[in-house]
Amino acid sequence: MSARRRAIAAGLGLAAALCLVTGALPAQSRKPLRPRAARPPAPAPVAPGKPSGVEVVVVEVAGARAYLAPGAKSGVRRNSVVLLDGKEYRVAQATDSYAVIDLGGGTVAEKDKGRASMAEEEDDRPTELAPPRPLSTWQGAWTPQPPPADAQQPRHVPIGDAERDRRLDVTLDFASGGLVPLSGQPGAALAFAQLGARVHDEPFSAPVALDVDAAVQQWAAADLGSRVGGPTRSVVWVRELLASYRAAGWYAGFGRMKYAASTLGALDGVRAAAPAGGGVSVAAFGGFLPDPLGGELSTAAQRFGVEARFDRPDSALRPEAALVVQGSTFRGALDERRISGVFALYPGPARVGGHFEVSGFDAGNPWKASPYELTAAGLDESVRLGNFDVGARIDLVQPERSRWLASFLPASWFCRTVPAPVGSPPAGEACDGSSSTRALGSVTAGVTLGQASFTLAATGIETVPHPAGEPRVLGGFATGRVVRIANVLRVEGAASYSASTFLDMLGATVGPGVTVLRDALDVSMYYRVSDVRYASVNARLLENGVGGTAVLFPSGATSFTLQGEGMAGGDVKSLFVFGTIVWRPRL
Repeated sequence: MSARRRAIAAGLGLAAALCLVTGALPAQSRKPLRPRAARPPAPAPVAPGKPSGVEVVVVEVAGARAYLAPGAKSGVRRNSVVLLDGKEYRVAQATDSYAVIDLGGGTVAEKDKGRASMAEEEDDRPTELAPPRPLSTWQGAWTPQPPPADAQQPRHVPIGDAERDRRLDVTLDFASGGLVPLSGQPGAALAFAQLGARVHDEPFSAPVALDVDAAVQQWAAADLGSRVGGPTRSVVWVRELLASYRAAGWYAGFGRMKYAASTLGALDGVRAAAPAGGGVSVAAFGGFLPDPLGGELSTAAQRFGVEARFDRPDSALRPEAALVVQGSTFRGALDERRISGVFALYPGPARVGGHFEVSGFDAGNPWKASPYELTAAGLDESVRLGNFDVGARIDLVQPERSRWLASFLPASWFCRTVPAPVGSPPAGEACDGSSSTRALGSVTAGVTLGQASFTLAATGIETVPHPAGEPRVLGGFATGRVVRIANVLRVEGAASYSASTFLDMLGATVGPGVTVLRDALDVSMYYRVSDVRYASVNARLLENGVGGTAVLFPSGATSFTLQGEGMAGGDVKSLFVFGTIVWRPRL
């Protein structure tokens, strides 16, 4: 073949190749017949050496990506093909000024130049998402799950047990105060100081404990010897000194106990209890009655009895009840004979409780009482409904009568007495065969609205039946407070009124308070005014008082309290100061 033919054949071959390449590239003015937004047709690669397309330059290389210029404004859009140094790359993202390519295993350098195919503008449009399904589609799709609290039954913890949840628990306290007259009366100032300790110790691995609650106290006044109540000012007062064993419902205690049973007070003796099953326990107790005035150990009177208790904190109503049968002797003779009981139910956010006492008296009792009398009874109720809470209480009570108490107190404490002849000693008083039954009632209602709370209450004391001359009291009070004003301030106020046989009183108190140092220091002040009217002298006395209280908690184990008030009125001008220190270390 001649050189001319070879040149023509080569030219034809090159033209055919160019036609193939040109036909593969989409024309810029032609639209696809069937555009598909979800998957646009990819541009053809740029042929080496072809001057068509857009010239691009590498402006930055970051890891496995390179940033090129120009961008979408010049037609270099997502899915455009870029030819750099003989290798093709596809544009992953693009802005008006820049385009980004994934290098994969390729290598480029800044300022490298290449060419990119021009992609149609529609190729950059994001695929439209399907409209969201309406919420009604999912109604009833899942079964509601019950709150975990509905299936939980936490153990009921009575108030008071938390104080003795340590093997060694020590609380030391100091209290002191005084009343200083400001009217110039000599020798009328009175001061008081007390150092107390409460100790609960379980020194052994066995469930054996020692509990001590005692105080040393002292009074000081120039005329202390002539003041009323001298026998009650004991230097050492022991409220509890008890060694006990407690395990699996069994209990045994020996020493001075604060409560011999659910309805009885202090006793120097023993108490034993055993479980009977089903939330029932039975107990027996016996010992000596402490001196009622000074608290000293005394052997003049003895008390004994049995108690049955029922407690089911795991049930819906959480019922609790106790029945006590007890008697006593005084100077070798039978004295008290009583049956008493208490009960309480807790239906939801409410409480319903009550108590009773039936006393028996021998035929020759000095009060001329019936053989059996209901000497005490009462009911109480409280409920909380959202922000509201209401409560009511009623009690009927007669004087507690026993020969043991009669050896300390005059007969008028136990019954109505026949007026003694003029000049006869008080010990000669005699009962007329009747006693006073006091009816006490109260109603309270409160509401809490955000940072504010308000309480209203009414009380009354009446003699049943009410003969002429018997005292009665009717009264009420209202309180209100707003707390956390600016997170540290509060304002409190109260008003009260009472009308009774001997005096009427109207009073009001108002004052601010502040809590600072992350609630470690609380300081409050108040102004108090009282209008008192005595029926016996037909006199009206106005009394004003200004006081304040400061409470400091420097740590979780220590607290300081200081309270003071200055009073001025027609019958009193004095300064009252009282302070306490409590230390309960974490041992």
